[in-house]
Amino acid sequence: MEPYVTEELWRISPKLEPEFDAVKQVLTIPNFFANPEDIYEHLSNRPVPMWKYNPERNSRNGVDYLDCRVVDTVGHPSREYINSLETMKSLCRRYWWKGDYNTSLSGGEQIEINCFKTLSVTDNKFQHYPHIDSDLGCPDSTSTLNLLVYLDKEENGGTAVYGGEWIHNREEQNLLYPVEELFDIEHVIPAKFNTCVIFPGNRLHGAYIDDYNKYKDNWRYSYVKFLHPVQR
Repeated sequence: MEPYVTEELWRISPKLEPEFDAVKQVLTIPNFFANPEDIYEHLSNRPVPMWKYNPERNSRNGVDYLDCRVVDTVGHPSREYINSLETMKSLCRRYWWKGDYNTSLSGGEQIEINCFKTLSVTDNKFQHYPHIDSDLGCPDSTSTLNLLVYLDKEENGGTAVYGGEWIHNREEQNLLYPVEELFDIEHVIPAKFNTCVIFPGNRLHGAYIDDYNKYKDNWRYSYVKFLHPVQR
């Protein structure tokens, strides 16, 4: 086992070229991390803990699929790391909340990676449970923002945004659900390796996979961070 420097591994590219879709309210930034191959190798060679898993629950996690999450604490954020957060916030201010954002509501800075692999599910009518990260009625300008970076090389599916009303989320029991029986897909934000996407969390959304066979032997990785507007 070799040590690594957090700020070096997760360094943002020095030159970012954001593209904004005003209709879909999606900010796309290709080539987001400076060292994507190193990140991919790092994720591919480390253990990943089960997420929202309890052996006492009637969960399909570990039976039909593997839903895991890496949560690494940034114990002593360096100036470089703080500057990278400010870069993200500055980009968001161009299109949404103009004030400050909080990225560490849980009490400290963290690097979080969602990790998914199928064990038996191959029917793509089953998709990740839709959820929201702000109230459905919250304006885009004050909504929590979702920041995702796709980090697997399968580049399959992406993130679906749905129309409809909220349903009670029971993903601790079963992450996958026949979503289109209740919701219409408005659009799918395509997954591209090392591409960052940012969008308001006031829309029903969830991970979307076209071909589950691509994730039988390979993990689906996505870096996730939330930017919460600081309203005084």
